[in-house]
Amino acid sequence: MADENRFVKYWRYALGEIFLVVIGILIALQVNNWNENRIEQNRIKKYAKSMVKDLEQDIDMLNISMIQAEDAYSRIDSLRNYALQTEIENLSNTLIYTIAHDVIYRTYSWNRSTFDELKSSGSLRLVQNDSLKSKLVAYIAFSQHLDEDFTFDKINAEKVDASLVEIINLNSPFLSKIKNWEVENFNTTFKEKVKTQVFKESVAQDLPLVSYDREKILQLINTCIIVQESYRVRAFMEMPEIIEDARELIELLKQEYD
Repeated sequence: MADENRFVKYWRYALGEIFLVVIGILIALQVNNWNENRIEQNRIKKYAKSMVKDLEQDIDMLNISMIQAEDAYSRIDSLRNYALQTEIENLSNTLIYTIAHDVIYRTYSWNRSTFDELKSSGSLRLVQNDSLKSKLVAYIAFSQHLDEDFTFDKINAEKVDASLVEIINLNSPFLSKIKNWEVENFNTTFKEKVKTQVFKESVAQDLPLVSYDREKILQLINTCIIVQESYRVRAFMEMPEIIEDARELIELLKQEYD
């Protein structure tokens, strides 16, 4: 009987020890999970802050590209009207050059490093807001689509330059001065450009065109119109849309992780 009581006592003691060990393990696991969740949340907050900066820089970059695409679109309208309303022998070398050269907008320079790191590290799974996650993926896909558009637009812009050199006399020293002014003031429009002193001096000492061939002039205009049709979509639809997408993402990121 005494042995039986001793066995029961030891058995209860052993069960108590096992229970305490299990409870300790569960508590340790819970604390570990809590720490991991806290680390993950801090990590995703850092990613979110970095991504907000990336998107803000994208917006600044896109605004410049959009202004340039809008200006090129307007310049092509000016070229078409000017060429149709002016006698061929009276066409200005400086004016055609200033209107039609370098119609490509600024190259996109997306800030994708944070998203790429988020994706490659597997941390994209930490974004629990499905709407935010889908918008991030859609934004990257849209930006890649615009990269493809840029390649297409650049090829057509180069065709404009090729048509232009068959008409324009590039020997004027003022044309290089106009180009230098444009490099220093890349975010200005054609309307601002024609008000500059260097443009006025070039017009005053204008050189004749190297060709007054009507077919070549029409070829230039036609090539420009192809560019303009693309820019109608780029400058007035796609660029404004992706800028709005970036702004929405910034708001979502701030709401979710600030």
